[in-house]
This record gives sequence, C-alpha cells and structure tokens, in this order.
Amino acid sequence: MGEIYSMTGYASSTIVVDGGELICEIRSLNSRYLEIFLKLPQSLKAFEDQIKGLIRKKVNRGKINCVLTATSAEMFQNGLQVNEAAVKMYRDLLENIRKAAGISAPIQLSDLLLFKDVFTVDEEKAVDETLQQKLVELLNSALDDLNATRSEEGENLRTDLSDRLNTIQTLAKEVGNYGSENARVEFDKQYERLKKQIDENKLDRNRLELEVAIISDRVDISEEIVRLQSHITLFQGDLLSGSPIGKKLNFLLQEMHREANTMSSKNTMIDISHRVVTIKEEIERMREQVQNIE
Repeated sequence: MGEIYSMTGYASSTIVVDGGELICEIRSLNSRYLEIFLKLPQSLKAFEDQIKGLIRKKVNRGKINCVLTATSAEMFQNGLQVNEAAVKMYRDLLENIRKAAGISAPIQLSDLLLFKDVFTVDEEKAVDETLQQKLVELLNSALDDLNATRSEEGENLRTDLSDRLNTIQTLAKEVGNYGSENARVEFDKQYERLKKQIDENKLDRNRLELEVAIISDRVDISEEIVRLQSHITLFQGDLLSGSPIGKKLNFLLQEMHREANTMSSKNTMIDISHRVVTIKEEIERMREQVQNIE
C-alpha cells in the first residue's frame, strides 16, 4: 500500500558547520501546484537552484516555505563583499532626506543596512564543496522529517476517507435495492391518479401501461447506481496506490456527486431520498478532506 501525503506539515533540522550551525525550517501548505519560496542568507544564494531541485525530488504538490539561517559568522560572510558605490549612494540620499526633513540626528549604520544591495556576493569565488555537502545533508534531513509528518497526517486522511467511502457504498447498495421498485411505484402512482379521472370500465389498460412505462423509465436510476459503484471502486484503488492522487480523487468525487444529483432528480421514493441526501453529505465532507492530499 502506497503512502499518502497531506500537503500540510512542518519540519526543522540543524547541522553543525565551522564556527556555528546551519538551520533549516520547512513549512508546507495546501496548493493546487508545487510552489517553492526560499529565504536564504545572501552567502547561500548560489545554492538556490540546487535547494529547489532537492525539494522537487521529495514533494509533488503544495506551497513550500523554506527558511535557512546561519549562526556561523564565517559561513554567513562567505563570499560577501561591501558594495561601496551603493553604500555611498544611499548615504547621500539619506543625508538629503535628513536635511529636507529637518532631522538633526546623524545617519546610523542600521539605516544603511536596511538596503539589501549594500552587500554583493563574489560570484568568482569557488563553491565551498564542504558547505555544499552539508547543505544537501541538511535539506534532505529536513525534507525527510517533513514527509514523515505529512505521511502521518495522510494516513489519518486515508482512514477517514475509507470510512466515509464504505458508508457511501452501503447506502448505494440500499438505494440500488429500492431503485428496482422505483419504476413500479411511479407506475402505480400514475395509474391510480388516472383511475380517478377516467371511468375504469373505459380505460385501455395496455395503452396506459405503455405510456406510464415510458414515464417510469425516466425514474430508472440503475445506470447511476452502476456508475457510482464504479467510481467508488476506482477511489478505493487510488487510496491504496498512494500519492500523488489528490487531483484524481477530487475529480472522482465530482463525478460521484453528479450521479447522486441525477438520482435525486429521478427519485420518487422517500426511502431513496433520505439515503441520497446522506450520500451527498458524505461526498462533500470527503471533498473537503481531499483538498489536503498531495
């Protein structure tokens, strides 16, 4: 049985590097597609594409927020240079603003640090292979932990969906049993109605049965029951196959809801109506749950 992953989860992992630690925090949320958002120290920007590639290998769908922070001063400053031209430009601009606003306080270093481009990365500096290896190790650890939490929640979703699917299947069988009587009930109802309007001695029973049979055919729900059972079987198989299945399960539930609506419009029996209403309620609850499956 394949694993099912929820699209929501959280994981944090830490690895020791020279002079400190490198910390990775990953949060995942629901999304129709795979969306990756990174927040990295400037010195790790060179690894951005590699980090996204590692995430894509282990996550198929969801909104992924990955934050990397470093406590190592050496690593944090690795490859960083002061952009002197930008510093002077911002200093002059701030000085002009200070004078125009009539502010007596001098410009502080913290004011300049608000501008990200006061630092640049030395692109010609060789990639630190040890740091790169540590980064891959850290990301894989965090992603494995994330998938463990997503898998645990996914199993809870699978159990809930399976229970609700069994309820729908039981109700569908009961509806199918009542459905075989639906046409006869409609026929008898139409016949009794006409008997009150027409002299029974002059009633052409054969002609009446033909016309009412046509009407009764409109309330036949046997085809809808067959299609609903087929969708249930496919849904059960997908639950066992594992992620990624969220989009397919959502499509199947749409088809199941369509069949339930058709049965509801054709039905003339109160026993069927109550069961179809419950089927539709269970489908709606399942649709809410499926939105969280990868």
